Amino acid sequence: MKKILYMLVMAALLCNTAMAQRINKKQLEQLAKSAKDANLLKEDDEDFKGAANVSQWASESAVIVSQKTSFDFDKKAIGLGRKISRNFWALVFAIPTLGTSFYWANVNGNETKIIVQENERRKILLQDKFAIEQYSVLYFRLAAEGDAFAARVIKKDGTVKHIEFTDAAHVDNIASVPSLFKSYTDQKFSATYRPDYYKLAVPDIEEGDMIEYEYLNYNSQRYLNNPNYKEFDPVYYLCNRELPVAKQSIEVATEDDRYYVSYKSLKGAPDFTETNVGGKKVYRWVDNNRPPVNKVRYVNRYTQTPSVKFQVVYARNSSRNFVWFKDGADMKKELTIEELGDKAKLFWFKPEKLQSTGDYAAGLKSSIEGTEKFLYKSLKKKGLKEAADEDYIRKAYYLVRSQTMYSKWSDFAFAKVFAGLLDEKDIPYEVIVTNNNHLTNLGNAAFTQELNWLIRCNNQYYANPDEHGNPGEMPAYVSGNNAVRFKSAEKETKVIIEPLPAADTLNNVLAVQINANLDAAHSIVSVDKTVEAKGLVKDEYIDDALAATPFMETDFRNYDGEGMWEDLDAKSEEKASVEFMQQKKEWKEEKPKMMKALAEDLYDVRVNNYNSFRILQDGRSFKKKSLKYNEVFSLEDMVSTAGNDLLINLPILAGGKLARLKREEQTRTLPVDIDYPRTIYYTISFTIPDGYTAKGADGLKKAVVNDAGALLVDARVEGNKLVIDVKRQFSKKELTAQQWPLMQELINASASLSQSKILLKKN
Repeated sequence: MKKILYMLVMAALLCNTAMAQRINKKQLEQLAKSAKDANLLKEDDEDFKGAANVSQWASESAVIVSQKTSFDFDKKAIGLGRKISRNFWALVFAIPTLGTSFYWANVNGNETKIIVQENERRKILLQDKFAIEQYSVLYFRLAAEGDAFAARVIKKDGTVKHIEFTDAAHVDNIASVPSLFKSYTDQKFSATYRPDYYKLAVPDIEEGDMIEYEYLNYNSQRYLNNPNYKEFDPVYYLCNRELPVAKQSIEVATEDDRYYVSYKSLKGAPDFTETNVGGKKVYRWVDNNRPPVNKVRYVNRYTQTPSVKFQVVYARNSSRNFVWFKDGADMKKELTIEELGDKAKLFWFKPEKLQSTGDYAAGLKSSIEGTEKFLYKSLKKKGLKEAADEDYIRKAYYLVRSQTMYSKWSDFAFAKVFAGLLDEKDIPYEVIVTNNNHLTNLGNAAFTQELNWLIRCNNQYYANPDEHGNPGEMPAYVSGNNAVRFKSAEKETKVIIEPLPAADTLNNVLAVQINANLDAAHSIVSVDKTVEAKGLVKDEYIDDALAATPFMETDFRNYDGEGMWEDLDAKSEEKASVEFMQQKKEWKEEKPKMMKALAEDLYDVRVNNYNSFRILQDGRSFKKKSLKYNEVFSLEDMVSTAGNDLLINLPILAGGKLARLKREEQTRTLPVDIDYPRTIYYTISFTIPDGYTAKGADGLKKAVVNDAGALLVDARVEGNKLVIDVKRQFSKKELTAQQWPLMQELINASASLSQSKILLKKN
């Protein structure tokens, strides 16, 4: 059994290695077959027939003539090797998580999955050269069996040119994939989920041509125990895009009458209508003539602009036994916080009313009670029942994290299991219920998945840890939110309504130390960069930093688990260690490619060579919560000549190339959403080459301070070093529209700095 387990772990590691840089013949064949099977870009789709009237957008660079997003929900179990494969990371984590992840990953007697087939089709008219530069690069996913993509160019004279994908290249930085090419029902990208995307530049495009493409992605959602009622993950759809949209539609096809769509339209978005197509019930949403999104920065579009959010619900009982709302009309009303508190208490104290939904235990492979008992048995085995409360709580949290890491527990499942572990030791706690401020506010909550559940214990807040969370860390999406709080031990107590603690500029810090110098030819800038991120800033960096690294290798130390190979005999351990070292070598080769792509996106210049990347501290331990890493690379296109002198754009290293506000961004009606307060420090130490003198340091100095934040810049020459210190601060989470000029001042000052140059004068 151990030998089989070892082989599965190694197979999982090897299968997870990223694809080669260029698309290969096998993948091309798979892509062609999938596109043919899916019948993409079919001619009889009424939404794409005829010529749309786009004359009102003649002055725009490009127009989305038509776009259509289709979802087909098909309730069926999925086995290994079919459309969606098993999560290989569960196997990777099998040994360091006491073997429980392997157990839960393979006990599927009660598990059922639903396949969501998501199609996105879009036709874009390119009206000028800028549009050709921006929208003639196509992206597509190849991550699940059946993923498909097809594209064509419709020339001005009506002729059609189908696009081949032989020159498609692997996307190393998946954060650079535009939202136009990402499916709504896919998982969130993370350190352990980074699906493969490819990109292709379409040649021979002229002004007036149209690009039309369609992708099909298969994504899975999971539930337990064949429930009578099930709410699937919500989809959030914004009406306004970066381009004007002449026509857009959503179609949700369901397998039978037991499925239906619940939704909420916001800020004037249209409603769904119900139709019947080919024997399937289809919910259709249509919207016409949407102007381009207001090109203003720092906007929470999901809460401030027109949108529709919906979810597919499965109800075996034809009466549509709503759990969260009593009916569809009730869903469209705005909730008071008191009403939300009453519902939250019902959910918490009456779990027997919820078990049949199969939704609140999302991610678990057993019941909430069964999972809690299993984990407590592990803690008890390690002697933690007799440990001090503080140690017990911490170990319990990390043990939960070892499970949520790959299976993505729901917040409710986390809170219930973690609370159960506290109950085992009679440790008092309170339950906190709030919302994800990136997607909604409490009054507009429409789905149970929009609630975030936390546990408050000993004045610390314990949130669902995902892959990286530490005890007491508050995620950005709940920081400072309004919330309801109640004691789990007192069913009749009234809920307390109060905001959660909000992090500040002292807690959320990015500190970057850069040592830079020129090569002998004075054309390449070498950069040695050390980054430390803590607080909420860490959340922005940690997934990219830890991707393609064996960050889980020593996790067992945080919760008194066993080492990866402790239960293997000597021969098996030796072989396993060799195989694992080989996998780490492959990750080591892949990691620089990814980080190089990130650096090029940040600085908007070519990375000449990416030399090394090292994790100094992974930020996943309560003793060392900050993330630290070092990278060494060299940049081109930063140096220009002026006779015998050199001009070098050193300030760009302090956060990348930043753009000044455009004319259309000067006025504003929406609140300014900065996400969270933070402070960013950059120290750039540049070695002045022999025979040159640095000029212009005083011109870099700035001091812009207002109620929105600050930009403080100091520059000086110390011996043969030019030192630039930059402090950029955002003081508040949100500003009013009337305070926008304060942010304008900071943005324009930062942009001016990033475009400044230092003169190196020849002696």
